[in-house]
Amino acid sequence: MTAITPRHIFHVTDNHSPAHPGVTAVITQLSRYLAGAGWPVTVLAAGPAGTPMPPGVELRDLPLAGWSGSWRYPRGLPDYLERVTAGQNCVLHLHGVWGAPMWLAARFAARRGLPTVLSAHDMLSPWHWRHGRLRQIKKLAYWRLLAYPAFRRMGMIHAITPREQEQLAGQFPGQRFAVIPNAIELAEADAALASPTAAVPTPERPYILFLARLHPKKGVDLLLEALARARGGQDFELVVVGPDHDPAYTRQLQKHASALGLGDRVRFPGPVFGPEKWRLYQEAWAFFLPSRSEVVGIVNLEAAAAGTPVVTTHATGLSDWTEGGGILINPRVDEVTAALEEVCAWSRAERDRRGRALRNLVTERYSWQAVGPRWLELYASLS
Repeated sequence: MTAITPRHIFHVTDNHSPAHPGVTAVITQLSRYLAGAGWPVTVLAAGPAGTPMPPGVELRDLPLAGWSGSWRYPRGLPDYLERVTAGQNCVLHLHGVWGAPMWLAARFAARRGLPTVLSAHDMLSPWHWRHGRLRQIKKLAYWRLLAYPAFRRMGMIHAITPREQEQLAGQFPGQRFAVIPNAIELAEADAALASPTAAVPTPERPYILFLARLHPKKGVDLLLEALARARGGQDFELVVVGPDHDPAYTRQLQKHASALGLGDRVRFPGPVFGPEKWRLYQEAWAFFLPSRSEVVGIVNLEAAAAGTPVVTTHATGLSDWTEGGGILINPRVDEVTAALEEVCAWSRAERDRRGRALRNLVTERYSWQAVGPRWLELYASLS
């Protein structure tokens, strides 16, 4: 294989913090892989980051302008890029489409002729365009007037799955695409699973696990309805783990669970991190993420890495998931209910067999050992 010359990769994001878990996790893991391969990496974030960085990765969090609001306008980003990219063999990798940092970086790169990659991270999926009429009008105006004029000269549009590429083709006509899936660091997962703090007794009652940001698109409401409707699995409880998207929405979910008569069959312990998170994955009977909109979903990969069967939706683009014993459904109550009844009827041997098969699938196709070299080749190919 021809040696690839390292380039300095600048990741640009509008929020590199636990409040933005999905994109933050992707950037952190990609940065760790690049640094481990000897590539210089800098993460440029708007506002306080609050996320520890891997060794060899520089984090520069730029202060927000007081008026920026949800657009998260970082003061001094163009001037900073002017200083740090001069004379560099570098690539700007923009993560997301709605924040000011990516808009500023795209305009800067176009003026300076710098190579760029744009990852939309599911932010242009049909679900996001349809979610709320007023919001849809605002997004469409922003996209046409500001975002697309800045992004239409990207060197490469990155799609996480072929399904996302199909969706993005309408927003980026005539532009180049590369499809590279999200990935997971298996050594890190195994270390967390082996941690003494994770070695706690299995709960007496078997449980189904949901772990993600508590957001309407994640389908927690569908899972609650399914638990109430399912004819089997009365001995199972549901553990709903994750940070709030909106505290009012979390309270709404809790009230809904109570109204459905689920009582003590549902727990909302809040966000969980580190070895305790991995313990929850490993000891769950199955993991459910009935998302209405998603691309792969790092939590799906994490649960599979822990050897736990995963039920998720076709919206993830995980078209090969059933090859590894996973289950794919549509985000509808009847399909979630049917999957829940099937899962609760498994024997322990069937549950473990599916978990091992999914772990093998992730190792072969969604580990950094499998995916990382594709990023090196992509970055090296840009001019």
